[in-house]
Amino acid sequence: MSLSREDAAEALRLVTQAGQRSATLRRYQGAAPHLILWGCVYAVAYTFGYFRPQQAWLAWAILVPAAAIGDALIARRDRGANSWRPFLAIFTLFVAFIVSTGAIMQPRDPAQMSAFIPLVVATVYVALGMAIGRRFVITGVALGALTLTGFFALHSIFMLWMGIVGGAALILGGFWLKRV
Repeated sequence: MSLSREDAAEALRLVTQAGQRSATLRRYQGAAPHLILWGCVYAVAYTFGYFRPQQAWLAWAILVPAAAIGDALIARRDRGANSWRPFLAIFTLFVAFIVSTGAIMQPRDPAQMSAFIPLVVATVYVALGMAIGRRFVITGVALGALTLTGFFALHSIFMLWMGIVGGAALILGGFWLKRV
């Protein structure tokens, strides 16, 4: 039985598609623990900030460095000994951007910065999704939409909203990415 040129081309196309799908799923699974980790940070820090608004900074000051170390350890476990360096550089850039923006804009309401940060994160997920896969896009759009909904429609309970819904969006997004 001989293979026609069209059949061979179709077989090669299917093999390429399978390889691309496999690479996308590997990226999803690699990102999943990071989203789950940060979803837990959102859940704890935003909820703490709702109940203790004057000490909200304390939760973030403790949880962000701890989560950054956790992220670096996850990256090292999954990708090797030196994989934490690019993560640290990107994380430092992100923190510098957020701090610089806050210094320039000087928000009067803590909810403004508390909405700005997840909107930046949502934008990054959408941008990643354009390169990696639609699950990132959907997770980013969901986080952004939930953030805007809470900020404008539920302003009085925005921090609690972000703790519950924002944290859940990232955690569920992480479990979705993990699912093959």
